[in-house]
Amino acid sequence: MRRSWTRCRAYADRLLTVQPRDGGLALVAVNDDGSPWRAAVSVTRLTLAGQPRAKTTLELAVPAYDSVTLALPAELARPDDARAELLVAEAGEPAGRALWFFAEDRDVRWPAARWEVLVEPVDGGQRVRVTAATVLRDLSLFPDRLDPAATVDEALVTLLPGESATFTVRSPAPLDPMALTTRPVLRCVNDR
Repeated sequence: MRRSWTRCRAYADRLLTVQPRDGGLALVAVNDDGSPWRAAVSVTRLTLAGQPRAKTTLELAVPAYDSVTLALPAELARPDDARAELLVAEAGEPAGRALWFFAEDRDVRWPAARWEVLVEPVDGGQRVRVTAATVLRDLSLFPDRLDPAATVDEALVTLLPGESATFTVRSPAPLDPMALTTRPVLRCVNDR
């Protein structure tokens, strides 16, 4: 089985993760906040094309400074095709979501990455909005390949078909929008 992935939120007070437990999978909710956390979590098993295969809603009740582990039902934990499916657990903000891929990246039958990009100028840089036409695994922008002084605010964002992410690039001078939105600057695991 593949590791769980949670959007880069290492210091978040609340987060979700999917982990292997007792021959199956479990949803683990961590609450490092001083107040209890109650939320409905939608857990869906999807194909890489975004087609649902199984779905459930779990009710979370996590005490302050604690965690809760909930076993996932077999219809979610056992894929029909491990190389072409994933789990998505969503609780909304502030916890966001967790993804679980049933196979290692090298074994997944990734679709060729396709996206649409919009680049807009902002004070001190540019805003790059990427909308996924296919699943985009660990999407990252490397503006320092165009200017060593350039930085970006996000990295390793996984998008499902139809979802969007916005990256803010800071640089001393505007970067070429075409170069900013193509290889080797805009990359993901499946951008063959």
